[in-house]
Amino acid sequence: MSRTELHLHIPLDEREDLNDGAIQGELFANADSEEIKRGYRGTVASKVAGITYRQLDYWARKQIVEPSITPSHGSGSRRLYSFKDVVILAVSKKLLDAGVNLQNVTAAIGFLTQHTTDQLANVTIMCDGQNVHECTTSEQMLELLQSGKAVFAVSVGSLWHQIETALEDEDYVDLDDKPMTVSMNRPIDELTAMRMRKKLEAQRLQREAA
Repeated sequence: MSRTELHLHIPLDEREDLNDGAIQGELFANADSEEIKRGYRGTVASKVAGITYRQLDYWARKQIVEPSITPSHGSGSRRLYSFKDVVILAVSKKLLDAGVNLQNVTAAIGFLTQHTTDQLANVTIMCDGQNVHECTTSEQMLELLQSGKAVFAVSVGSLWHQIETALEDEDYVDLDDKPMTVSMNRPIDELTAMRMRKKLEAQRLQREAA
């Protein structure tokens, strides 16, 4: 079974132009929204994700990992993070701590954001030193391991369960009376979009040559 790095609405061999300007919503199959009933302040999100509040603030201002419930609108404003946001923060920290560059971390964030919260429990992010790969099956992970490259892996599912347990003892904002519906689509910067198009084109050429 071949590894799936990106999910497409339209099969690649049916797309006429890989350089189409619209990237968001085309590359990923999971473009629905999900309802969120609990929000976490930045102090809680940073603590549970294992990062400093200063780093959390920097990532939010640079739009690397933004709070999906209530974004910041200036200094001193209160951000609200979802459970899924906290998981993504923790994964990002693990990747950065392992030496993965910010460009690949941003690509991984793009992958994760397109999944529902529950789907993240079955995802593993693997990095071979040059690219990040989203794996959802043992076959996909085995294929990467057998490639001969040095591979670093982050089990998103493992972090998912650790964070779920840690948040049970933390304060949260109850949104049950007025739950938020948050879109899973995340804007993808032009550089990342270009890299995705090139990767997809390379995969298409490999299939045609096989």
